[in-house]
Amino acid sequence: MIKRSVHFLESRLGSSGLVKKTLDYIFPDHWSFLLGEIALYCFLVLVATGIYLTLFFKPSYAHVVYHGEYVPLRGTKMTEAFRSTLDLSYRWKAGLLIRQTHHWAANVFIASIVMHLFRIFLTGAFRKPRDLNAWIGITMLALAVVEGYLGYSLADDLLSGMGLAIGYGVLLSVPLIGANLAAVIWGGPFPGSTDFWPRMYITHVLFLPVLIATLIGIHLVLVASRHHTQFVGPKRTQRKVVGVPTFPGQAPRSLGLMLAVAAVVFLLGGLVQINPVWQWGPYHVSDATNGAQPD
Repeated sequence: MIKRSVHFLESRLGSSGLVKKTLDYIFPDHWSFLLGEIALYCFLVLVATGIYLTLFFKPSYAHVVYHGEYVPLRGTKMTEAFRSTLDLSYRWKAGLLIRQTHHWAANVFIASIVMHLFRIFLTGAFRKPRDLNAWIGITMLALAVVEGYLGYSLADDLLSGMGLAIGYGVLLSVPLIGANLAAVIWGGPFPGSTDFWPRMYITHVLFLPVLIATLIGIHLVLVASRHHTQFVGPKRTQRKVVGVPTFPGQAPRSLGLMLAVAAVVFLLGGLVQINPVWQWGPYHVSDATNGAQPD
């Protein structure tokens, strides 16, 4: 049956050459080269958990009075966005686990990109002909930081509200064009117009993830076409990589790493509290406090 299936695909796609080349591709046998894969698998966890969160989060900033499961905040006036975040934490099954896992995966995602960039620097992978790929990696880091900033700003708790206020002030400080940029992005003086919040939501859940995913795809294609760099050692040259093939060497190792990364971030999400928005409370301009400091 396997032979007939392979013959069926080969007779129609002629893919055996590409498959053989892919399986024979050599990966450097050093742990530091897995840092980029950790970032990739964190991104996959972020997409999966983010899809779950979008099913319950309401990106509406209309004000309501809370009558949910968290007793200390009952009767408090808040936005629907903050109420849906509380419901995710207390009402919907696995909501708190998925929300905290999403937050932890974002932190590990950025940390692994930074460590991966250190590896690129130490192996000289930023030099020609790989300089374009290094710039793509730096761009992804910048986009990941902005994506994380928008992510925790959506909840409209005290921490995220102060983070947006600080971001608005930083943007205003840009010489010459700062005020105009702030007016364009926020749609008016802080906290901005009602159009700002839907734009921020769409940017977080659609625009930036698609852009980051596209850059990851380009990044992987350029890595494969220019081959990996490697640390100095016997028989290692620019044209000869010493390591293990895709299969049976790298593929099982990479699959195990993917499962391990998912397990670690889910354990963090289930066991280590992060961003307890019910403690911060909803954001009001008059409630700014030194006790809450954004990322």
